[in-house]
Amino acid sequence: MATDIDRSDHPVAGMIIPLVTALDPRGRPDPPAVRPLLAHLADAGVTTLMLAGTNGEGPLLTAGAVRTYAAEVSVMWRELVGASARIMVAATGTGTGETLERMERLDGLDLDAVVVLAPTYFRHTESELHAHFRAAARHGRPVVVYNSPGYTGNPIPVSVMRRLLDEPGIVGLKDSSGDAALFAEFCALTGERPGFQVAQGVERQLADGLRAGAAGLVPGVGMLAPAVCVDLLKAGRHGDHATAAALQHDVDRLAALFGVRPGASGVVVIKTALHLLGLCPPHAAAPFLPLTEAELAGLRAALARIHDLVRPHDPQPI
Repeated sequence: MATDIDRSDHPVAGMIIPLVTALDPRGRPDPPAVRPLLAHLADAGVTTLMLAGTNGEGPLLTAGAVRTYAAEVSVMWRELVGASARIMVAATGTGTGETLERMERLDGLDLDAVVVLAPTYFRHTESELHAHFRAAARHGRPVVVYNSPGYTGNPIPVSVMRRLLDEPGIVGLKDSSGDAALFAEFCALTGERPGFQVAQGVERQLADGLRAGAAGLVPGVGMLAPAVCVDLLKAGRHGDHATAAALQHDVDRLAALFGVRPGASGVVVIKTALHLLGLCPPHAAAPFLPLTEAELAGLRAALARIHDLVRPHDPQPI
């Protein structure tokens, strides 16, 4: 179901949902189990999915598992949404070699772009970061650079992104740095090369990101209340910043759920919340652990506080 927010075929334009990876109790991808969530998103007017990112637990899954999931989910999504459907998959490797291997495992899939993070573990120079993304850009698919220094430890400076504008394969940037000034500088780069666009990946800065020039938004909590996030995007796109700011307050209320278990274990929180709403299984990849009884009680209480934003489709016991 396309909406007026989806006027561009660009991979990072519009509302982008960083989809969870539905897993069975043994930690294996279970694509059919995500079907209720896909229908929930499509009904709200979402057209673009990003698979195997942070919310998708991509770094914890094998390249084969990511391919299996992406292959089946992309077919389901295109059947649901039709010609306006767009799919991106993250290829996350410790270094350039592993990143390219993960990209190769996606060959043959009907994707609109591959999302590539900076290398992890070691700290790298600007020249090394440039070489890493340049190699990915020349693999043959459109590449969206993903700046997530909190996870990679390697922030991507504006100077590197400006050099990467010379690579036709680099089509966009998702920024999750949380640095508003840096984000504005990234958005300014869109005027230096046609076809290059930027998406805001920080949930608490969606409205500000649109004001700075973001083409797209990537909120994980959009899985819980996609209509809220879609309405925020519409308001910002139409210059109704007062409405966008009010809806940002609702998004902030949704993001407060992550306080149940702060940190990367927010993956477990959102999966459990989605399960309680009847949208997908709660299982997460090892070494993630299920919520404790105390955490689960806290999550139920937190969901009750935002009952006006999220509605159970088929409430599940847990």
